[in-house]
Amino acid sequence: MYKSLVSKNVAALMLNPDIESEKADEVLHGMVVEVEKEEKNGWYLVKTHYGYYGYIHRDDVLQDSKIAEDWKHNEYVIWKMIADVMAEPKYASYTLQTLVRGCRVKYTGEFSDKWEKIGLADGSFGWIRKGFARIIKKYSAEEREESVRESIVGTALEYLGCQYRWGGKSPLGIDCSGLSSMAYMLNGIIIPRDAGLQEKYLKPIEREAAKPGDLFFFPGHVALCIGNGRYVHSTSKEGYVVINSFNHGSEEYREDLEKELRNTGTIF
Repeated sequence: MYKSLVSKNVAALMLNPDIESEKADEVLHGMVVEVEKEEKNGWYLVKTHYGYYGYIHRDDVLQDSKIAEDWKHNEYVIWKMIADVMAEPKYASYTLQTLVRGCRVKYTGEFSDKWEKIGLADGSFGWIRKGFARIIKKYSAEEREESVRESIVGTALEYLGCQYRWGGKSPLGIDCSGLSSMAYMLNGIIIPRDAGLQEKYLKPIEREAAKPGDLFFFPGHVALCIGNGRYVHSTSKEGYVVINSFNHGSEEYREDLEKELRNTGTIF
């Protein structure tokens, strides 16, 4: 086993080592994966830093354990939904790469007017607008629970309108468990990737006890509570991230999901 660094903006993790396989997940630029097995056709079986397995193509990673080790604890991420990385600190330049929210980049501490210099996985450097990236906050035990919940909900709501994508976890397309896991991950909290695994991982509570940031579980689906009986989720029914509600009479009410609710969970 050895570590590799994801060099592509958004790289697919497949269930099987085949381009036509069902997608299991996505990994983002700057994430470190552990290669467990090399297939003959250019695919690697890898394990992500959040414990998820899938097959990634060798073209999407840098096969350099030294570089990957250097990036292992890097938690400086693109925060804007989409960020063009420019060759120079000006728009009248050329784009080196386009990154999405959650992509990890190297902090350099170098700024030029409204621009910030960042390092990319391939060792090159480019410029993004100042404020487009930030460090993932680590919440201490002393942090107020309410502020952590508020931050998780705020992160999830920023994905409103993003299209639904099976196995997706970026603003280019995201699925239900991709939304919930990213809302937590971008706030320094790791939960499992799949809805079924999230349901087993979280502590069960009554629906009436749910607070913002808790999760509602349905057959093959998960939604994030935003309070007052409302929740945000990425749903294939509408085809994008929306807000729905358990409140009868509300325009946001979805009777089918209220009937299918089977569990509510919390990490708090």
